[in-house]
Formats: sequence, structure tokens, C-alpha cells
Amino acid sequence: MPETPQPPLHLLTIPTEPRLNEALGCLAIAHTHLELILRYCVKTIASQTIRQGLDATEGERISDLRTRIKRLFKERKATALEKNTLDALLGRAKRLSEKRNSYVHRAWSQTGAGKIIRKDEQHQWGAAPTEDEIMHAAREITQLVKEINTERLHGFIREVVLRSGESKMS
Repeated sequence: MPETPQPPLHLLTIPTEPRLNEALGCLAIAHTHLELILRYCVKTIASQTIRQGLDATEGERISDLRTRIKRLFKERKATALEKNTLDALLGRAKRLSEKRNSYVHRAWSQTGAGKIIRKDEQHQWGAAPTEDEIMHAAREITQLVKEINTERLHGFIREVVLRSGESKMS
């Protein structure tokens, strides 16, 4: 019986490409900003102080923050259009978090020839995202953070909170 060819073995190494590591760092920071702005949304929609809102959401997963925001917003008697607009923002947040997770929460390595590789969902080594792809995702997240914060401070999120009662809008 013939032997099945085995995939090449790779030593796990940290890629040494500075632009790649810079892009991954930017992505991590952008995603941390997304998490923080979602925590601020909970604070704003629940009419809490910054300290209350941050303490109440400490350690929550970003998916739990999205769920909490939707629930709190619904309790504020938002219109269907306002709920749909929020859902669109939170849907983008979910997709971008999933993209970030697929970049950050998988094993990366570098071959002896210097090619950067990454494990995929099926645990196979393959081509890694490029620095440009990673930076594009970081810019998308940064733009979304700005949009959500603008809506929280000056847009439809603020209007729903003000219309439904007392708020602490900072």
C-alpha cells in the first residue's frame, strides 16, 4: 500500500516582517477602540455615568456588548428605522470583529524561505493575509468606530435616548 504524502512540517516562528507586525498591531488597537465604543454605547443608552457603564461591561465579550446594546435600545422605544439603522452598524461590527478574529486568533509562521503562512479553519497552512489587507480591515474598523460614536453623541442614538428620558450623554 502506498504511503500518503505528508504535508511539510513547519516550525512555529513569529513572522519577522515589520510591516506585517505593524499592521496586526494597528488592527488590534482598532478593535480595542471598537470594543470601547460599544461599551460607551451601553453607558449612553442605559443613562449611566462613564464609570458605571465601564464597570458594568468590564470583561464582556464584544458579542455580548452588541446583544446588550440591541436590548437596551429596544427598551428605549426606538422606531423600526432607528432599530434597523442600529442593526446595520452592529452587523458591520460583527463582520469586522470576525475578520479581525480570523487574522489574529490563528497561528502564523514563517517558512525557512521567508514566506509568511497562517493556519486556516481546517488547520491547513496557507497564504496569510497581506499587510494591505490587514490595514484595510483596521481602517474599516476605525471608520465604523467614528460612525458609531457620532451617532451616539450627535445622531440617532442620542435622539432615541433624549426622546425617552434622562440621559448622561458624555
